[in-house]
Amino acid sequence: MKSVPREEDVLDAFAAEPSHDAATFKRYLKDYPQYAEALVDLSRELSREIGQDEPLSKREIAWIDEAVRRYSGDPTSAPFATPTVEQQRAAAKELRVPRQIITAILECKVAIETISSRTRRRLALLFDATVDGLVQALSGPQMAASRSYKADGRPSTDEKVSLEQALREAKVSEDVISDLVSEED
Repeated sequence: MKSVPREEDVLDAFAAEPSHDAATFKRYLKDYPQYAEALVDLSRELSREIGQDEPLSKREIAWIDEAVRRYSGDPTSAPFATPTVEQQRAAAKELRVPRQIITAILECKVAIETISSRTRRRLALLFDATVDGLVQALSGPQMAASRSYKADGRPSTDEKVSLEQALREAKVSEDVISDLVSEED
């Protein structure tokens, strides 16, 4: 049985093609029809005109830095700056979740593999980051909370929870939970 490559790998391969002409595009659509929408989006992005005086966005700069790091063999971590409070608020509003969910994700309390790839892409856009940079930054151990309180026992590192569990504990509606954990676009 032949394994199907991940969407991200197919898009990377398409972007690395020397020519993005109709023949190349048709070949990728024929080989990977399940990624047709993403291939169309990428093709449009690759063919758009960029004005000489138009500055790159923070997201584009982060994407370029990540690509250079990945292909140059530089082992340093992917660029991911902690989102500003405004970005965190905007993400909570956009995803229709309480801020505590965004905080839990950023403090690595939510297992990154339980966050759908679509939701990861949305978060990366909202945080002006690359998906790879976001995943790498949020895959580490839980960060210490920036709160101070007295405890009866010794502090311990709790297990990470799934995004679905965190959303249910925060009493988020079922339609929002389904939207954020579903892999469907």
